[in-house]
Amino acid sequence: MRGFRVAGAVVAAALALAACGSSKDGAKPAATPAKVHSTVRPPCLMNDPSATFTWAGDSQVLMLGSGTKGVLLAPQIDGSACSWINEMHRLAQAGYRVAAVSYEDDRSRSLPAALKVLRGAGATKVVLMGASAGGGLVLDQSGALSPAPDGVIAVSPVEIWKQQPGPEGYKGPLLVLEAKRDTSAALPDVQALAARHPGGAQLMLFDGDDHGYSLVLIQEKARNAIDAFLKKHLA
Repeated sequence: MRGFRVAGAVVAAALALAACGSSKDGAKPAATPAKVHSTVRPPCLMNDPSATFTWAGDSQVLMLGSGTKGVLLAPQIDGSACSWINEMHRLAQAGYRVAAVSYEDDRSRSLPAALKVLRGAGATKVVLMGASAGGGLVLDQSGALSPAPDGVIAVSPVEIWKQQPGPEGYKGPLLVLEAKRDTSAALPDVQALAARHPGGAQLMLFDGDDHGYSLVLIQEKARNAIDAFLKKHLA
C-alpha cells in the first residue's frame, strides 16, 4: 500500500509540473489576445469626409468641427454615437468641436475616455450633453471628471446607470430640459434629480411629450436654450 501511495504522489507532482510549465524552458501561460476594433467607417459618416472616428478603450468616438470649444454628446440607452449625428452637424456648423460617444460595456469608462479624446484634439473648454440615460450619466459622472466640464446639459435625464458621485458632486452650471408630458422621464423624477445639484440647476420645461433626442430635434426652443447655454459657458 505504501508503494502505491508513493507512486501516486510522484504522478501528481508530474502533472502539477506539466500544468505550470517547466522553469527550465521558461514557458508561460498564453496571454489573452488584444481586442481588435472595427476600422469600418460608421454608417452615419459615410458621406461626410470631414468627420473622424476613433476608439477610446472599447468606446467609439465620432468627431466633427474644429476649434477649442468642445461639446461631448452621450446617447440614450439604446443609441450610439451616430444617434446624435444631426445635432453634431448643427453644433459643428455653429463653430464647436463636437464629439459623440458609443458606450462600452462598462459605461463608467465611456465618458472619461471620450473626454480625453476631445481634449486631446484641441478642446480646452467642454460642455457635456446627454439624452435620457445619457443625461443621467453626464449628471452622475461630471463631478468625478478632472478637469471638470465647463457645463452640463441633461435632456430628459434618467438615472438608469447610477454612478458616483451623482448630481451632488458637480457644482458647475447645469441646464435640464424636460417635456411636461414625457412618460419616459416623469416630470417629478426629473425635478427631483435636478434638485440634487448643489449649484442650482436651470430647469426648462416644454409642451408635449418629446423625449431625449426628439426634444432636441423637434423643439426649436430647446435648441435655442442649448445654444444660449453653450455660448455663455464656452465663451
